[in-house]
Amino acid sequence: MDASTHPGAERPPSIPPSARYNPEQGTFDLVETDADGRPSGECRVYRASDGSLLSISRYADGVQEGPFTVFHPNGQPARRGIYRGGQLDGEVVAYGSDAPTELRLQRCCVPPGAWELRTQYRQGYPVRQVFHDRAGYPISADGSRWPDRPAGVPAGADYDQNSQRWLVTEEDEASATRILRYVTREGRPSQEIELRAGERHRELRYDALGRPSEERHFDPQGRFHGPSVRWFPDQGASPYLDPRVREERGQYWHGHPVGAFTGLDADGAPVVRRELGDALDEAGLGASPALAEDLAAWDAERAWALAHELLQGGRAREACCAAARAAVLGGERERLAGFLRDATLQPRPDVAERRGRALLEASGVTALRALDELLLGAEPSAAYRTLAAVLPGSRRVALSLVEAALLLEPGRLSACITRALLRIEIGDTRGALEDADRIAPEAPAVAEHLRTSVRLLFPEFAFWPAREAIEPVPGDASVTLEVGQPIEAIRQKIQLYATRLLRLREAVQRGLQGAEPCPWLPPDLSHLLPDGPLELARTQATLTEETENGLETVELTVDETLDPGAAPVSLLMRRARAEWAALCWLCWSVGLDSVALPERIAHRPDFTAAVNMALTRCYRARDQVQTGGLVSRAHGAPGFVWEGHAIDALDPTHAAIAADETFEARCVFVWLMFPENISPFQSDIRAT
Repeated sequence: MDASTHPGAERPPSIPPSARYNPEQGTFDLVETDADGRPSGECRVYRASDGSLLSISRYADGVQEGPFTVFHPNGQPARRGIYRGGQLDGEVVAYGSDAPTELRLQRCCVPPGAWELRTQYRQGYPVRQVFHDRAGYPISADGSRWPDRPAGVPAGADYDQNSQRWLVTEEDEASATRILRYVTREGRPSQEIELRAGERHRELRYDALGRPSEERHFDPQGRFHGPSVRWFPDQGASPYLDPRVREERGQYWHGHPVGAFTGLDADGAPVVRRELGDALDEAGLGASPALAEDLAAWDAERAWALAHELLQGGRAREACCAAARAAVLGGERERLAGFLRDATLQPRPDVAERRGRALLEASGVTALRALDELLLGAEPSAAYRTLAAVLPGSRRVALSLVEAALLLEPGRLSACITRALLRIEIGDTRGALEDADRIAPEAPAVAEHLRTSVRLLFPEFAFWPAREAIEPVPGDASVTLEVGQPIEAIRQKIQLYATRLLRLREAVQRGLQGAEPCPWLPPDLSHLLPDGPLELARTQATLTEETENGLETVELTVDETLDPGAAPVSLLMRRARAEWAALCWLCWSVGLDSVALPERIAHRPDFTAAVNMALTRCYRARDQVQTGGLVSRAHGAPGFVWEGHAIDALDPTHAAIAADETFEARCVFVWLMFPENISPFQSDIRAT
């Protein structure tokens, strides 16, 4: 086929005969070429549909070079600009049309009333884009015209409709620095942002009168890093307790205030100075002597000596922790307040309260951030309470910090709630219930939640199946289930649970740190282990099952190990509760009315109903945790009453305890029914 022809239609008469058809673009192209056949010189492109001129451009050595114009079908210009070395460079203007056209200003997001789009290119990349109306006025995204440009704002400035400010951009390609200067509609400076390699490096903010208000430097992650300055030029505007402070100078290290923070008066003379110490990471904080558990056994004066030693050594964060614990040891509220006055910045009470409230309400707070805010002047009780809530490691150390919060502010409800929760974690049930009584007048629902938590996590370890009315199987009850495991395997699993509960009991006793035995301790089941505790192991196993498709082999993991580690007492008790329930139902299933080693298996007539109840309750409790019961109710799964509460009424915290218990009971029943099963702790039984 002759490339100069237009297949399927006649060549429009307006197209020069020498123009060649371009099937990829559907155009006719008239272009000069050099000796190597590369485009060189003028290039004209025509629409194949109507013969109208689409574009005029120029080429050199095969690439576009020089000015170009694209036309609408009616001949009006659609786009004009310049190519340099094959790349757009300088201003490119797109135009609207008075007639129908396939060429738009841009593919989307064109403001109403837009007639021109002026785009500034630098070596092929767009760096600035502004729409204009038909009269040539620049317009915003909603089609409104930009306001009059204030005096001193250069012609190249853009108007940011969202912030209603002018933006002046300055660039230094050699240093990869870009400065964004924002100016108000009245012409006053508002903000200055310095970018280096595309990342914010420095920011200078101004007040409503155009005076500098703060200057910060940043690291690549956007955290304060480097010099920091704040100005308070107006009388009464200083956030400091000392009204003479009109300027604050300090330093940050990757988000943490460090070194000297100095308050200066209007003449630049120092008024106050605090040494906030060196930067500290989470590992360093955790290893600090100020947070060691054995400090609780020190006398108060020795602890105070540590606090002063740490402060003088440039370790202000740790010093504030040690001072809090020393004050709790001696009940010295005023001494702690005085130490903090010397160690931390001192803002006005309203500023301190605001910073403290923000800290309490923030999410994702770390221990270091809580201490940073304390040094910067957050209300100390709020800072210590937050620190206690997020501090990793010892709950007893955290408890001493929340005790400091209450020492400073005895009536602070949030601190009292945190203390109650910590007391539950360490097994101080009496203290937790006392806190619940204190909380009840202001927050009765919270108090009841705490009391319920104590009752659920520290139960009476009776034979729980005896208090259950086994629910009959609904509908068709023709299927009858039996215990499928032999008596030897059942005795061994009873001893397995007894061993695990013995380990949990020992871990709880360690967590109580020598306290008197408690009535809620997991029972001593050593009488079930005449030859001593079993060895708990993790093994791989192969299970062969007969299915409708024949014999199938499944690779399993059987993990009967238990490592309590340094878990809080409350978590140990939650695990003990679940395992005790499993052990009780295992003994019940073979005919026992107490936890013991059976000699034979006695059939339970309501075994089938108990299995159904266990499976249903496990599903229902888990769904209560995951969806608040929405899915199970939608499928008609019945609710049940657990520990005096309808499952639907349980909040996620308490529903999770019910879910643990019902899951362990389910695992026992599933293991019992099938002789090929190896353990309630095999991976396929425990898969969710």
